[in-house]
Amino acid sequence: MSLSLPRRALLGGAAALLAAAALPAPARALGRTPLGGRLSMHLPWPTSSLDPHELNDPAAALFASAIADSLYGTDAAGNPYPTLAAALPSREGDAAVVRLREGMRTARLLRLDGRDILSSVERARARGGAAVLADVPSPARHPKDPLAAVFPRADPARLARALASPLVALLPRGFDPAAPDGTGAFRAELGPRRLTLTRNDVAARGPAFLDAVEVVRSDDLTTSLRAFEAERDDLGWLGAGLHTNRREAIRFDLGVAGWIVLTTGPDAGPFGQPGVAQRLVDALPPERLAHLGLFALPKAHGDPAWGGPPAELLVDESAAHLVEVAEAVAPILSRPGHEVTATPVARAELGRRRARGKATLAIELVRPLGPGPLHALLALATADSRGRALDLARHPPRLAQSAAPRSLTATLRLGVIAEVRIAGGVMPDVALARALNGEGWDLGATFRRPGRR
Repeated sequence: MSLSLPRRALLGGAAALLAAAALPAPARALGRTPLGGRLSMHLPWPTSSLDPHELNDPAAALFASAIADSLYGTDAAGNPYPTLAAALPSREGDAAVVRLREGMRTARLLRLDGRDILSSVERARARGGAAVLADVPSPARHPKDPLAAVFPRADPARLARALASPLVALLPRGFDPAAPDGTGAFRAELGPRRLTLTRNDVAARGPAFLDAVEVVRSDDLTTSLRAFEAERDDLGWLGAGLHTNRREAIRFDLGVAGWIVLTTGPDAGPFGQPGVAQRLVDALPPERLAHLGLFALPKAHGDPAWGGPPAELLVDESAAHLVEVAEAVAPILSRPGHEVTATPVARAELGRRRARGKATLAIELVRPLGPGPLHALLALATADSRGRALDLARHPPRLAQSAAPRSLTATLRLGVIAEVRIAGGVMPDVALARALNGEGWDLGATFRRPGRR
């Protein structure tokens, strides 16, 4: 099966060129990226569920691109190109037609066809991809081509750009977040304490160079640094060691995985009005959050006092990083008679309370919908209100390319506290690959140099 713009080959080749001087002479003579090896790490994030279509899924923020692909990608200029699709959308009458490449299977060997396009688009629309799909009509099966889907009255170019969002990845019908499946470089096996990615030999865009990536869920931020410093892990999350930097460790920063936000609900009264949450988090003293490995923490200004009713600050109990943020933020917001208490709950319970308007305050992670400030605004708006996000998608404001996410929330009932970046320390025999034309990593194109562990 021929590959369309094989990401693994392209990025792996580029990373191999950058690292060629560090490779042993026999490896340099091979002229190709080394195959094999494993990568191990501890992360303060949940490992029992991974859903590429969910906006607030921390595991998806880090690993969705390793197990699933979108139908299209975009280049540095924002132009779409086919990845899983056979070509850019074509015109048939007043409709746009998207056709899958032939013979594609998921990591669990499910064959894909046009029905999977239909189910993926509607599933994404019901979850995190609603805003990027605002102008995309519901697709129908093609009457003659089982690999194709028909989008009535859709503009082909706009359709391709929408289907390039990571929140609209192609997933098989009946997708299960507890046993996620897709066309990516890896197959995922999940559990309460461990997430294992193993090479997917039938990956649509090329299998991973590594044999496996092993992720162990940690209960706090320091566990990863302790394990890395003790030479038990290959990667240290947000640092190169707990007490001292590990010898030979290399610092890396591959960009934004998401934003940690404070959301308010209707029970907050005047403190639930748009813009108030951002005003509160802008007043958080950065020195009180410095131990949390957060990025883009500005100098504080204003008063962080919570003036709403006594409230629980809800947070996903399985996301240790978010729990530590909530525990640091709650006492800063609290005042006598207006106490704020960090309250870890199950993610499903947090979602139910948010949906019923019963979450006065919450800490969550929001994933980007794509590159640029407009995608950041749409992601944050979706986390606040689906209706608000759809309105912004249909009537997008003019935004400066340099607009920071925290400057986009004046009309939203949430505030951006900080960035979560894919950063830390890694051993020099691991060549981490940056995502093509975007932020984050491409684990499929990551490799280990030979001659070491």
